Amino acid sequence: MLRNFLLVAWRNITRQKGYTAIHVTGLAVGICACMAIWSITHYELSFDKFHPDRDRIYRVVTEIGQTSGEHAYWGDVPEPAEPAIRKELTGLETVAQFHNIDPMITIPGEHGQVRRILKKDDGYRWNDVVLAEPQYFDVFRYQWVAGDPSTLKEPYRVVITTGAARKLFGQTNPDAVMGRTLIYDDSIQVTVSGIVKDLDKATDFTFTQFISYATAQVKLSRVLSLDQWSNTNSASETFVKLAKGVSLGRVESEMMAFTARHRKEMLGDNSKNFLQFRLQPLSNLHFSTDYDKNYGSEVDLKTMHRLMGVAVFILVLASINFINLSTAQSMRRSKEIGIRKVLGSRRAGLVLQFMSETLMLSMGAMLLSLVLLRPVLTLFPSFVPEGFQLDLLDLQTIATALGVVLASAAISGLYPAMVLSAFRPVESLKGEARSRGSGQSWLSKGLVVFQFTISAVFIISAIVVGNQMRYMLHKDLGYSQTASIRLDGDYADPGERKDLLVQRIRNLAGVLAVSRDALPPTVNGWSRSTFEIKPGVKIDVDMRAADTNYLSVYGMKLLAGRNYRYWGSDTLQEYVITSTFAKILGYRRPMDAIGQSPLPFGKTRPVITGVVADFATRSAQYGITPVMIFPDKWNMPGFSVKLDMAGRTVGQMTSTIAAIEREWKAEFPNEVFRYKWTDESIRHIYDAELKMSTLVNLAMIITIVISGMGLFGLAALAAGKRKREIGIRKVLGAGIGSITGMITRDFAVLVVVALVIASPVAWYFLHEWLQDYEYRVGIGWWVYGLAAVLAVGVAVLTVGFHAVRAASVSPVKSLRAE
Repeated sequence: MLRNFLLVAWRNITRQKGYTAIHVTGLAVGICACMAIWSITHYELSFDKFHPDRDRIYRVVTEIGQTSGEHAYWGDVPEPAEPAIRKELTGLETVAQFHNIDPMITIPGEHGQVRRILKKDDGYRWNDVVLAEPQYFDVFRYQWVAGDPSTLKEPYRVVITTGAARKLFGQTNPDAVMGRTLIYDDSIQVTVSGIVKDLDKATDFTFTQFISYATAQVKLSRVLSLDQWSNTNSASETFVKLAKGVSLGRVESEMMAFTARHRKEMLGDNSKNFLQFRLQPLSNLHFSTDYDKNYGSEVDLKTMHRLMGVAVFILVLASINFINLSTAQSMRRSKEIGIRKVLGSRRAGLVLQFMSETLMLSMGAMLLSLVLLRPVLTLFPSFVPEGFQLDLLDLQTIATALGVVLASAAISGLYPAMVLSAFRPVESLKGEARSRGSGQSWLSKGLVVFQFTISAVFIISAIVVGNQMRYMLHKDLGYSQTASIRLDGDYADPGERKDLLVQRIRNLAGVLAVSRDALPPTVNGWSRSTFEIKPGVKIDVDMRAADTNYLSVYGMKLLAGRNYRYWGSDTLQEYVITSTFAKILGYRRPMDAIGQSPLPFGKTRPVITGVVADFATRSAQYGITPVMIFPDKWNMPGFSVKLDMAGRTVGQMTSTIAAIEREWKAEFPNEVFRYKWTDESIRHIYDAELKMSTLVNLAMIITIVISGMGLFGLAALAAGKRKREIGIRKVLGAGIGSITGMITRDFAVLVVVALVIASPVAWYFLHEWLQDYEYRVGIGWWVYGLAAVLAVGVAVLTVGFHAVRAASVSPVKSLRAE
């Protein structure tokens, strides 16, 4: 019986090649989208799930509530908190701390040879090296090739991974690597005391070199602020593993009491800021967008959910195509069904027959989707995470593909099979078959409306999201974004060398201005300080440490006063503020703030020398904030360079940048020269939004294609059913235009109904999304008008092809008896 089912199914599939192509292509697009999104989300959701006891591992993080109402979330705690946690909290099996560092590595070789790996060099990630306590290997289990964690109890020891051994020494033989020497930043000489295997699964803990924390206590105690509760460093993190049988609630209650005990040490006596140390589960680490970290990667869980939602919608739309086309073709198979029933076929057998055809089509669609999967992923690299590898032979991938096929076959084939098997033999043999359910036509129309409702929602969303992105990327930020590049330097390098580099770059042809600074005007993050402007009234201020050239490099408009002078001393004497800051301080006009000293800095009260126009310090999600610009010779590691682009060719610009690189190498031979254009950095701030815009555009294209394909097939069937009616109308004098309009009108009405339903749905979700942005576009009537033109245009073009073709057929052929 099964052989007969498959044989008949194959004959029916090959007999109607056009509709088979539509069936298979539509399902293939849906399955391919599902598989692509599943592959990516499955990889992202698998991060660090392989660690033993992962459900008991937590990171200690900090939440601080500002007096302005904003909350800051830090992925770290002060350095002294870790030993205090180990001493004061109960119910913990292990406590471990590590600290990211970014050193230059020197590798002494035989016969006095030396090889160096530069900071941020290609093939060497800046966060490969950490200072780690031996307890780190109790929290995160590694497979040891040589040595053991106890070696990290001693100073000047380092444990490396087999990958690092290969990269640093050219081999992984333990006997040849153990005992070798590594020198970090020309001052920290350590001995390899252990080798572990690299973690070979998806993980954020990609560290390859673990220097003993005891080394830091001897060599870097001042840099790490080991005894300062008031200092935090985002590179330093603390992890705990709960003891077996200990509840999270118990440890969190102890953590609240622990925070209260040490609050004064961290914030001081008079601070009214909220403070709480919290425990973040390891399972949340990869999706932590609130609490930052200096290693691995972070993924927005909302984006993952959106991806999965898009996949479901696309698969449903592809299945609707199948349902509509299969039920619309029912008249063509009515006589076949009647004969089968007269010869004794039961309804269950007919259902199996039609389901077998659906399954064959679904298998064909799956094979086509797997062929398309790899090329599709390469077309959208921004969605493909680093380290992701597609393995089509993976058992989970195969099982998921089969699951998607079976699900799509069940969704797509069950209803058409029930409809076709319900035909009555007498009516079927007369060619007048009707389904027992009178709602078949209405269901078909309802499914078309549903398809185009989803498509219309994505069309409206694509227009609004794209409009918001253009607005954000082209918004006047209050300073010049063009023709400037940003060079990142090292905090540890002496300021004298940086000042000399500024002079050398300024003298180059094609350079207009150069500044030393800490941050560009707009950054993805913040550098803020809290000031008490009145008794009990505190505000948070964005800080920009820079030399006197900062305003000219970025073309900031001075509203009153003058630029500050750079005294080069440790004591701040002058600074510049923005107009918003001046108003907050109580000055009605910018000029009123000049010469005033409203804010204390230690024992001094520096003078406001100038007020500049407001500029954006963060993305469009936030409003204008008060800003202070001031010189600080210890906190200006980077450089901003304004280039002369007037009348200069691309080749000349490239030559200027090459000259800047030569000057950089002359001063900092051990640092890799890398630069970013300022406008590119601003685009980087909106990475999540750009991904969302790409996702919405992609979903819009796919849904339109799938809906259009379904409408194309339905229009062909509708024109075929009305062939004789069209012939009669032509004999009675109807033209091609009126007949085309008659056929097209029915489908256009359905699309208009879909637009009416989609418009409020899209408005609701887009309005909620836009509320996250302080600066946002409106959703004008033209958005819905443009969406209507696009949706109705797709429908008219799709249906019109078959309508014109049917209207052009000779009436003689249309009216000829079968």
